[in-house]
Amino acid sequence: MRQNTHAGRQDNSDEAVADAIRELITDNAFAEHERITESDLSRRLGASRTPVRMALKLLHAEGLLTKLEGRGYRARQFSDEAHLHATEVRGVLEGLAAQRLARTGLSSLNRERLDKSVEATGAIIGRGIIDNEAIEAFSVANLIFHRTIMQGSDNPFIEDCLRRLKVMPESGVGEVLASDRVSWSLNRIIVSHSQHVIIKKAIEAGDGPRAFNMMREHSSAPAEYHELF
Repeated sequence: MRQNTHAGRQDNSDEAVADAIRELITDNAFAEHERITESDLSRRLGASRTPVRMALKLLHAEGLLTKLEGRGYRARQFSDEAHLHATEVRGVLEGLAAQRLARTGLSSLNRERLDKSVEATGAIIGRGIIDNEAIEAFSVANLIFHRTIMQGSDNPFIEDCLRRLKVMPESGVGEVLASDRVSWSLNRIIVSHSQHVIIKKAIEAGDGPRAFNMMREHSSAPAEYHELF
């Protein structure tokens, strides 16, 4: 739970408060039958009640909160099947972003960002050691790669839809790089790096269908890779 992270936060905008509540849902900070109220969240986040009220309405509209009789909400509980469905949708959305970027072309800035991301993950593989330094480096490089493609697609609706999926547990760096799975983790990074290289080449070549298919595979199959390795 990241409760301490949010206490006394400086950004009281509706979006920032909504993101903070999403993080709490992601961290399973709310019990299954817990009543979530505006006043409680205001104290918990160190935010004024107006942005909390607006954030609760937004998250209710997104389906992440259920309105209770009287006052308050309840956090939506997600099953393993829901997680798989969300991962599938994420793959399609990120595939669409890669396809659009392949069609419109890379700006010099986005090309530089993708180059640096791929170089960074390649360097991790070359080092051959998975420790905290490698985990942090991979996390940053991976985030840069995906965010560059998402933002470069120039379609804000893709980012909006992906934001809703943030509440789902991700098969990301924190899961695959457990200390008792060192060799598996390095193999996973090698696979991820190889896919990044292929996706980048497809985008540079303007090959939209290949960029879509590879990005969709890359973004929607972590659970399968977890079992394979």
